[in-house]
Amino acid sequence: MKWQWQKFDHLNVRELYEIMALRQRVFAVEQNCAYLDADGLDLDAWHLLGWEENSTKLSLSAYLRVLPAEAKYPEPSIGRVVTAPEARRKGFGKAIM
Repeated sequence: MKWQWQKFDHLNVRELYEIMALRQRVFAVEQNCAYLDADGLDLDAWHLLGWEENSTKLSLSAYLRVLPAEAKYPEPSIGRVVTAPEARRKGFGKAIM
């Protein structure tokens, strides 16, 4: 697992695409959550991405974002915690937290 800790403005287009694809796949499709995932809070958040090497490429297997104090709550908060379905039961959720 390769961990990447990044502010929004430093994510490249591919990384952002992978984040949004994973979040949509799990939250919107798998969990059938009807809410706007792109809530505007990503812009000021720190993003933690967990990349797993699968044969010859890296795939985003775990992710979360950390919002600064006052962005949503008086204190900093962790949210959008997700593990890719194919990467579950490998301990990535525990590791990312």
